[in-house]
Amino acid sequence: MSDENLMNQISGIEIRPGDVEAVLDLIRTARILQDYINDQTAHGIADLTSTVLKLTNAIMCTDLIEVMERAVQDPELDKAILNPPKIGLAGVIKQMGDEDFQKGMGVMLTLVKAIGRAAEE
Repeated sequence: MSDENLMNQISGIEIRPGDVEAVLDLIRTARILQDYINDQTAHGIADLTSTVLKLTNAIMCTDLIEVMERAVQDPELDKAILNPPKIGLAGVIKQMGDEDFQKGMGVMLTLVKAIGRAAEE
């Protein structure tokens, strides 16, 4: 490509000193990454990505995401986050009579037990 063609292509672009510095920062970052990435790093990134994708797939195959989405959108949770209630042992015992609390605890205990079983494998 001739210099004239190149100038015609970039003639409408205004390049400011900050733009040049940004490009230089990108080049510096690319050099750092180039020095950092080796076979061991690439394998580590691949292993981590594989684990995240497996976990995501497992979660997506359950109703957990939908339940958690509804739970975090609950207005009562917003209120509790803004003004957390102080609950002692008596408050926990009192909550044990609440059906929603019982269901939540049932799910949490089942999750904890599943984690324990998985830790043995």
